[in-house]
Amino acid sequence: MKISAAGLSDVGLKRETNEDFLAMDNSTNLYIVADGMGGHLAGEVASKVAVKIVQKNVNNWINKNSPLTEIFDFPDMTLSQRGNYLSSSIKLANRVIYEMSQEYTEYKGMGTTIVILAVMPSTIIAANVGDSRIYLIRGDSMEPLSKEHSMVAEQLEMGLISKEEAETSPLRHILTRNLGSSETVDADVFEIEHIDNDRFLLCTDGLTDLVSDNEILNIIKNGNDPEHICQQLISEANKRGGNDNITVSLISVNKESDEKRGIIKKFHTFLKNKK
Repeated sequence: MKISAAGLSDVGLKRETNEDFLAMDNSTNLYIVADGMGGHLAGEVASKVAVKIVQKNVNNWINKNSPLTEIFDFPDMTLSQRGNYLSSSIKLANRVIYEMSQEYTEYKGMGTTIVILAVMPSTIIAANVGDSRIYLIRGDSMEPLSKEHSMVAEQLEMGLISKEEAETSPLRHILTRNLGSSETVDADVFEIEHIDNDRFLLCTDGLTDLVSDNEILNIIKNGNDPEHICQQLISEANKRGGNDNITVSLISVNKESDEKRGIIKKFHTFLKNKK
């Protein structure tokens, strides 16, 4: 399995600071994007704290092969061990951010969204809280792997508003779930099998508010280099006003490369043995 990944974050054209934060860890194939919110610099602190805590604890638990009895909070027996590492690290990050917001006046009301992708040899694990998104791009189609935790998303799911109304609703940025607003939080975690040439996009609403899903898909379909595609996506959002910070991370998974190398190696071994 070969993974090509890139991630970029841009302040946009209207904000003075960048409250988004991302991390890419190719040693454990862990990719994270967070979009902070709050008072002066508080959002920037929340997103960075969330990403650092998740990355540190997931990698620590992986390296130690920690049993589920040793991770934070109660495990979810419907998830794999790695899925529990992600879920538990999000709960821990939420607790830390919540306690910081309660203890320090300058951090009062701060919070952050988070999306995480973990790539395993045969599966991927996607986890999220808030309205930042994870997309799967497979062939000519793109579908969300994250569940949006916003008031408008809930109204849309219940059939109270149309998709067109949702796109312009003044309530579309009111979150029903984020890291930091309450003492506990539950993430949505999905585990699916990936296939050769699957691509995964993690992004904040600085992109999706201004660039449609079809436009995002077309940009990704017509490119090969993950970093160049990330640059194109950010450029497109800025062309349309750059109203918010824009963060994107694109991960491409190539499974056949290892399989082909294995076949070639076996063939060479076979020829050598025949001699």
